[in-house]
Amino acid sequence: MAGAAQRVLVVDDERFIRDEIRDALAGLAVSCDFAGTGDEALKLAEDPAIDAVVLDVRLPGLGGIDVLRTLRKERPELCVIVLAAQADQELVLEALRLGASDYLAKPIHEEELRLAVTRAVEVTHRARRWDALRGRLERLSGVFSALEEVARE
Repeated sequence: MAGAAQRVLVVDDERFIRDEIRDALAGLAVSCDFAGTGDEALKLAEDPAIDAVVLDVRLPGLGGIDVLRTLRKERPELCVIVLAAQADQELVLEALRLGASDYLAKPIHEEELRLAVTRAVEVTHRARRWDALRGRLERLSGVFSALEEVARE
């Protein structure tokens, strides 16, 4: 990932896992924000500078699936990578149905995590570029419509 540091939101109630993810991503140009709860994650995810989310499906209080549902509504361009233990396969399937971009099993393999985060950030950036282009095209369409009206007069 070239350019400025990318921002990834890491959401897990276990500090050890958050630290493990931070250490695994240290070799990438990635800055990590951390949340230990679903409510905290949603607050931090409001920041448009967040490029991707690594989300544990099991969280105390507001669970990972509920966080994912909310993120899909509020930040549909944002890629979310879900983390789960082997016993959580039903939650993983639900997360994938809801639009999670990837799934990683715990314990986390560093190279898989780095690849998934790199891919997620690239997809998020591509979606943002498409949205920007779409907006420019809509503005140009309006300009052309106005020019057409002037030409008819």
